[in-house]
Amino acid sequence: MIATIVRIILMTLVWAALQGSFGVGTLLLGALFSGAILYVCQPLFNQEERGVISDGRPFRRAWRTLVLLLVFLREVVESAVQVAGFVLQPSLSIKPAVIEYPLNVQTDREITTLANMISLTPGTLSMDVSPDRSAIYVHAISVSSRDGQEVIDEIKSSLEKHVSRALGPEN
Repeated sequence: MIATIVRIILMTLVWAALQGSFGVGTLLLGALFSGAILYVCQPLFNQEERGVISDGRPFRRAWRTLVLLLVFLREVVESAVQVAGFVLQPSLSIKPAVIEYPLNVQTDREITTLANMISLTPGTLSMDVSPDRSAIYVHAISVSSRDGQEVIDEIKSSLEKHVSRALGPEN
């Protein structure tokens, strides 16, 4: 119940900010739309169906999601600078490779989010998920070792860790 109220408030504030007005009418209409959207999307938030045990702390989940977005933005900027460095070099000194990235995340939501974040990061592209959902095949623009362990370590320590914290089951 508290999580639903927090979602309605946050969605209403976003609605009002997009409208450019925080008047009573705008806030009421935003709350009405937010409630309708949450009602239609209720299966996405039904925690018993997903097997997610919530500790009743929606602010913790929102904070972890914000941290995930900030980490993702940092990774995008760092990767963009690295790719720009490759492009500006007089000779192309890249060593592209396809890496089998072992997954720690388990839910479809976590795997999809991680795969999309990998693809949106310059220099990497998620190609496929193994049938048993234990690995993602990632194409990296430049890999220094044969097994691509530095790419695996970088993704595990930044993106996957924060995807698991923000979207995974609560511990």
